[in-house]
Amino acid sequence: MVETKSWNRWRESIVALQDDRGEQLMIELQARDAWNQRDFVRAQELAERGADLAVACNDEAAWWNATFLVSEALRKQGRMQDSLETAATLEEHPLTHASIALSARVATLKSFALQGTGALGPAVAAARTAVQLAGDEPGQKSIRMEAQNALIASLADSDQLDGAWQESQVLADLLATEPPTQTTGLGYWAIGNVAFLLKHIDEAVAYHRLAAEHLSPSNDLALWARFNRASAALRLTAAVTGPETLECIERAELASSIVGGSERDRLELKLTRAQWLVLTGQYDLAVDQLASIIEHQHLLASHTAAQAHFLLGEALLSNREVEPAREHLTISEGLFLQSGAEDRAAKARGLLQGMDAALG
Repeated sequence: MVETKSWNRWRESIVALQDDRGEQLMIELQARDAWNQRDFVRAQELAERGADLAVACNDEAAWWNATFLVSEALRKQGRMQDSLETAATLEEHPLTHASIALSARVATLKSFALQGTGALGPAVAAARTAVQLAGDEPGQKSIRMEAQNALIASLADSDQLDGAWQESQVLADLLATEPPTQTTGLGYWAIGNVAFLLKHIDEAVAYHRLAAEHLSPSNDLALWARFNRASAALRLTAAVTGPETLECIERAELASSIVGGSERDRLELKLTRAQWLVLTGQYDLAVDQLASIIEHQHLLASHTAAQAHFLLGEALLSNREVEPAREHLTISEGLFLQSGAEDRAAKARGLLQGMDAALG
């Protein structure tokens, strides 16, 4: 009788474990489907449930994959600090320590999250770690390209443009033998960004046209919106205000109106439109737009908030509103310094010094 009861308990535990694993697989598929549908809140919630079930099943690999998806989904929602904390949990896991490829993926994830918080120095360091790890692991070219993307973006955001361009050439070599995919499109996008910042306009336009050929709005409309917004923003940074730039803004606005996106995405798109308004001399409209962005600056990375204050300072100065302009340019300089974007801080400081000289 005792043996029969023991057998029954063992059989029930096996059945329960099988049920948990079945549910875990179903939730994993649902989480990936939510991700593909760009429902990042649902993807995060489902991935968290999947991670809990993986713990119950003692399935470390499934827990790792689910937790990585949680961190990615948090980042897509603009919850950068939460994404970073989740990535730190992954970083300490034994599976990560045991795998160079997984370590590279986590370092890349950390770099993107750190960029999102405005911690640009640590973002560069994390991306360099990712690139080094990915380079040490043969057969992991896609991981290497993503790490290279993170390094280029973090260097560019922190105004280390020569370094970003050097790393861009490395990425260009990696992309040269790759078939057209979304990954290659992202790579050409990153290289074009740096070219715009360096005012290599012809190269920049060529790389962004390559990116546009590889990024399909039918495959990922939200990514298409982000690309057009970013392309417009970089064109404006290089003072390229022609019809093609406005077309990028309008394509981004149209795509965003269809897919929605996070509040952070919407604010960044409004900032790009405001930058175009400033550069085309529509200062009153720009002031209204930028003031509404700054009301929600807590949702933005510190260097992005700094750009909003800088543009508002420029617009107010053009309208001869000197003291409000001074206030926003001072805030801009401080936020750029906080982010590690020293060149842009110097630009804000230069405007302030010019104002003082004109008044002195």
